Amino acid sequence: MAAEIVFLAYATVIMFGIIGVVIASLSSFMKTDSTDYDEQFVWLRKIKE
Repeated sequence: MAAEIVFLAYATVIMFGIIGVVIASLSSFMKTDSTDYDEQFVWLRKIKE
């Protein structure tokens, strides 16, 4: 019984860790790439290459 509880605790921590990494990566990607895309294609501004 105790081994099952420890396994569930580890699995939960790992799951939330993976979700946290994905959310952090996605938010970083959204900050940088969406502004460049908007300036080039939506606002029709020329951006530096």
